[in-house]
Amino acid sequence: MTLVMLYRSKVKPDAVDMMTELRNEFRKIYDDHGIEVIGRWRDASDPTVSFYMVKYKDEEEYKKKVDELHHDERYLQLTSKLNKIRVDFSTTRLIPH
Repeated sequence: MTLVMLYRSKVKPDAVDMMTELRNEFRKIYDDHGIEVIGRWRDASDPTVSFYMVKYKDEEEYKKKVDELHHDERYLQLTSKLNKIRVDFSTTRLIPH
């Protein structure tokens, strides 16, 4: 069963441009790991809030890809940079019904 993860991030007001740069770098890493990013969006009324969606074949693939990312030094470095500018983060699991 397909699994889609919806990620929501809110960054400090002065970090919107940096967030865009970091997301572009994350995208390269996701491509290297064969992770399908469906899309990225910014909240129309609040540019500090952004969303992206990632599609996985199933829960097993999701867990495998997350494990791969957590062993990728580039991913860990980018996550550390992101955590310095992020003020809120949430994830939502979406499955077809």
